[in-house]
Amino acid sequence: MDASVHTALPDGVEPAELLARNVRLGARVWAASVGFFFVAFFFAFLYLRALDTNGLWRGWPHHHPTPSMGFGVAILVCVLASAAVARAAAMLEPTRRRVGAIAALLLSLAAVALQCAQFSSLGFGPTDAGYASVFVGWTGLFALFLLGTAYWLATVVADVSGDGASPAFQAAAIEAVSFVLIVLAGIEIAAFILLYLVV
Repeated sequence: MDASVHTALPDGVEPAELLARNVRLGARVWAASVGFFFVAFFFAFLYLRALDTNGLWRGWPHHHPTPSMGFGVAILVCVLASAAVARAAAMLEPTRRRVGAIAALLLSLAAVALQCAQFSSLGFGPTDAGYASVFVGWTGLFALFLLGTAYWLATVVADVSGDGASPAFQAAAIEAVSFVLIVLAGIEIAAFILLYLVV
């Protein structure tokens, strides 16, 4: 444990190092909670697939829900690229950090847009089979979490563009978002493997 004592500055503002550490810690706690949230869908997939009530895991005879593999690959690539670009942006020099964060933001929003486009062309809903319910629940809530993270990244981009925050705090804020994006990328990898390859 850190034995040093941080004192607030005269106007009540915490030192930049302490703020940066708190942002990093908060991001890790949030990322862990996101990971545990999606574990529920992992177990729902395993349970409903193993149960396979009346042989209807993949739907009724002659009606098997099948999402587009193209959308799945495109979403996976956008999420992975967003996490990688955000991580790289945190390590860039302060003058180039904003450009990397904006690129990560655009890739995250592209993944959300692709997920919305996939939903409009699915041809099945959450009540069509066990697989369909897991697919729609997992991917739909993943898109919401990714949209929320994109909003967080947008606020960080706005902070980075301002002159008030220290470079150390700016780097910590982008690194915090990138950590959550890395966890979301891991969740998307698991979803891709289970929902597109294993089914």
